Parts: sequence; structure tokens; C-alpha cells
Amino acid sequence: MIIIILYLILLAAIHAKVELMIEGRRGGWGLRFPCWVVNNKLTQLIIGKELTGYHFYLMIMFLLLFHSPFIFIEYSFKKELLILGVYFWYWVIEDFLWFIENDYYGLRNFKAGRIRWHKRWFLKLPYSYWESMIVGSILLMLGR
Repeated sequence: MIIIILYLILLAAIHAKVELMIEGRRGGWGLRFPCWVVNNKLTQLIIGKELTGYHFYLMIMFLLLFHSPFIFIEYSFKKELLILGVYFWYWVIEDFLWFIENDYYGLRNFKAGRIRWHKRWFLKLPYSYWESMIVGSILLMLGR
């Protein structure tokens, strides 16, 4: 399990660096990208913010990448739960590392009211982190 955690942190750190270079230090959540943006009751309910085409396709791409082991190994529902649990945790790690690696934000500005696309916070973390950590943890426990 420690290898999986270290691998996830490494992958997320590299992903955060790439995304930081694409979005820029102040540009987070890709709102300035030349792509579509949907902001309605459904996106607010599910992710608490608008959804960009960039992030929509990025999430699908990573979901497919995380499922790539099924090309080589036999599918099982328990493995599916593990992959989905890791997938949910991945996005928390990657997003947090984006702030840590970003000298404009860093830890000092990782708080409510300082990040325009993280509107809802609970116990010093964005609400979406809690949702993903809880769902991811349940999926990991069910997949063991």
C-alpha cells in the first residue's frame, strides 16, 4: 500500500506542476482557457463550482488511465472499488499539491476566501476535498 501512496503522490506532484505551467500561478481552474464552461445547479451540487471542458476531459482521461490495469488483469468488482477509491484520493492530492507548488498561493493562502473557485470550506479544507476523501475511503475499504 505504501508503494501505491508514494506513486500517487509522485504522479500528482508532476500533474500539479504541468497544470501550474498550463494555467499559470494565478489562473487556477482553467477559467481563462478557450473551452466551454458550464455553471448550473448540477455542477454546483456535484463539484461546488463551474465545470470547464478542460477539467471534464482531464478527469475522463485520468479515469481511463486508472482503469488501464484491466487491460492486463482480469476485471473484478473489488478491484474496481479500489481503483475508484484511489481515483477520488488522487484529485485531492493533486489539487492540494497545485497550491503547495504555486508560489502565489502556497500554504499561507490555502484558506477560505483566498481561492475563488473553492467557495465552500469545512475544517480548513475545501468541501470538495472532504467529499472526495470520504467517498474514496469508503470505496477503498469496500474494495479490500
